[in-house]
Amino acid sequence: MFHLLIVDDEMHAVKTIESCIAWEQLSISHIHVAYNIRQAKKMYEQFPIDLMICDIEMPQGSGIDLLTWVRDYYPNSESVFLTCHSDFHYAKKAVALGSLDYLLKPVQFDELKQVVQRGLSKAMERKQQQDIKEKNQYYTELWKTQQPLVLERFWQDVFHQRISTHPTSLYKAIRTNHLPFDEQDQFIPILISIQRWTNKFTLREERMMEYALLNTAEYSILHGSKSRQITWVTADMLLVILPVDEHYGQMAKSEIVHECETYMSVCSQYFGCELTCYVGERGQVTVIAKQFEGLLELRKNNISPRNKVIFYSEFRQNSDELDIIEMSVWLELLKRGAYNSILAETDQYLTTLMNREQLSAQVLQKFLQCFLQIMYHFIQSKGLLSYQVLGELTTTEQLSQAVRSVADLKVWVRRTLELTILSCGTEHTLMSKIKGYVKQHLDQPISREDIASYVNLHPDYLSRWYKKETQKSIMEYIAEEKVTMAKELLLTTDMSVSDIAMSVGYSNFSYFSKVFKHAVSMNPNEFRKTKGQNNATNKSG
Repeated sequence: MFHLLIVDDEMHAVKTIESCIAWEQLSISHIHVAYNIRQAKKMYEQFPIDLMICDIEMPQGSGIDLLTWVRDYYPNSESVFLTCHSDFHYAKKAVALGSLDYLLKPVQFDELKQVVQRGLSKAMERKQQQDIKEKNQYYTELWKTQQPLVLERFWQDVFHQRISTHPTSLYKAIRTNHLPFDEQDQFIPILISIQRWTNKFTLREERMMEYALLNTAEYSILHGSKSRQITWVTADMLLVILPVDEHYGQMAKSEIVHECETYMSVCSQYFGCELTCYVGERGQVTVIAKQFEGLLELRKNNISPRNKVIFYSEFRQNSDELDIIEMSVWLELLKRGAYNSILAETDQYLTTLMNREQLSAQVLQKFLQCFLQIMYHFIQSKGLLSYQVLGELTTTEQLSQAVRSVADLKVWVRRTLELTILSCGTEHTLMSKIKGYVKQHLDQPISREDIASYVNLHPDYLSRWYKKETQKSIMEYIAEEKVTMAKELLLTTDMSVSDIAMSVGYSNFSYFSKVFKHAVSMNPNEFRKTKGQNNATNKSG
């Protein structure tokens, strides 16, 4: 709620302004009045004035004099001047001092209301910025006062193997550093991995967020335990050590899952951070020390969705074996040019992989290698070299990116198939080259100049030709293909809308949503919700 100050040496003018507008509708809860500069200054000293409506010409000093004083001592207050005379000299000074407006008496109340609304909007924005600044300052000061603890250094040293995992070395370190536990105490380690930040931060803001994540984990998972066993082990990994005391000794798996999920939910909602929690097995310090390497390996191989809780004991029991791939069948489909059929086969196979309870990167790597063998065999049978056909799709960077998730692998498979069919087919028409280029580069911004350069045509000629052939512009076709890919990812993956936008070449999330809504008549989230429910209903029916 806001504080308004009305300053005028004429009492009836003050009363008129007080009653002319329903101030409460503008969230103004307090109206203060002053009849001269001296009274106005007292009001500023007693109340947090957000906006001042002030007459310029008064016996004991002008409104310009008052605003000059306000700017020196209360720079966040907004102001509106009222006057009976249209004096350019006054108007110029008012503008120089940052006044919102300069209105002539008798003032039009609708005009005054609009100016006040504008001023309050600026005041609200300034307050919000001040709140953010104060919060940042608060967390910065907290972070500065936190000094590395001996306990944190111990677990960091154990994690990074700066202390031998041999029992003798560990027990000596515990006694030497007077740690609040002994050799017989047991713990449960949890490795919290940052998958991604939804916002971009400065280095200073990153440090503040790191402190916020650590502090929240201590409160949510450790419940403020005096034995504070929580530390950063790398820039994107937080290690929580749960002491198996009276509380944690009776902790069930479901309780660990609940507390980790609560923590991840808070971090996602308030800090814009997506996490994965890897829970180790209960044991003494020597056992915990040996588990760290296993937890890191688990993190490396895991490709499950973000914001998940994964138990080390369960994951390592799962097989990394790949289901049998009917290579001869897929190869025959390629030879017949049955693009849609082989795409459906590979998509179904990958969807089956995605439905596994635990899925490792090794499984996707094995699939990729088998699939590449099929493609190489087919390309060679056409008398071509694989690198000439697939090009950058087989670079180390592209192959590594392809096995980050099933969704990424699906995209890579589709592009590989499309490029192979295009290059190895019998017809190399201009249209097929255009479509092939677009499909291969759906994850990037595409311009008509890019395509024109690829097919060795002038952009204007290419645009006219394409419009004549298809009755649509080439940019419309590109947008349609990107929307089609986005729709598939929305319905077949759990990728966030912002990630999907990036996957189809839109770095501007708002523009992607606008293009999508224009094509589909609903925004991406509405489409996922509506069509996803329809698919679920059809399957259940």
